[in-house]
Amino acid sequence: MEWVLDHLQALFFIAIAVVAVLQKLKQARGGRDAGAAPPPAVAAEEAERTRRIQEEIRRKIMERRGQAPATPPPVEEEPGFPAAPPMIEEVRPVVVEPPPLAPAEQAAVAYGAEIERQEQMLRQLRELETARLAQCQTAAAETAAAATASSRTGDARPWTVRRPGGLRQAMVWREILGPPVGLR
Repeated sequence: MEWVLDHLQALFFIAIAVVAVLQKLKQARGGRDAGAAPPPAVAAEEAERTRRIQEEIRRKIMERRGQAPATPPPVEEEPGFPAAPPMIEEVRPVVVEPPPLAPAEQAAVAYGAEIERQEQMLRQLRELETARLAQCQTAAAETAAAATASSRTGDARPWTVRRPGGLRQAMVWREILGPPVGLR
C-alpha cells in the first residue's frame, strides 16, 4: 500500500493513458459503423427531399431565363402539421378631414376678442404690480420705523433675543456672516 501512495503521480499518468487508448478504440469502431448504409426509410426520405430541391432549383432557373411561365410549385401539405390559421384582414387607416376653415370675417372677430382679452390681462398685471409695490413700500416704512424705535431704546440689532424669533434670526445671521463651516 505504501508503494501505491509513494507512486501516486505515476499511477495517475498511467490511468490517463489507458483512458486515451480506450477512447481511440471506441472512435475507430464508431468510424466503421458510420460508413454503414442508412436504413431504407431514411434513404427514401432523403431521395425525395433531394428531388424536390432539384426541381425547385430547375424551375427558378427557367423562370429567370424566361423559358417557362412563373407558376408556383404544387403545395404539398406535410402530414402532422395543422392547417394555417385564417389571415387577419388588412387594417386600413381612417382618414379624418380637418374642419373647414372659417371665413376671414370670423377670423378677424376671433382675433379682436383675443387681443381684448390679452389687454385686460395686461391691465390686471399692472394693477397687481402696483399693489405689490405699495405693500413693499409699506413694509419698508414699518421696518424703518422699527429700526428707529429700536435705536431709540439703545439696541440697533433687529434680531435681538428679546423679540420672539430673535434667537433664530441671530443664528441665521451667524451662519451667513460667520466663518465657513470647514474653518470652524
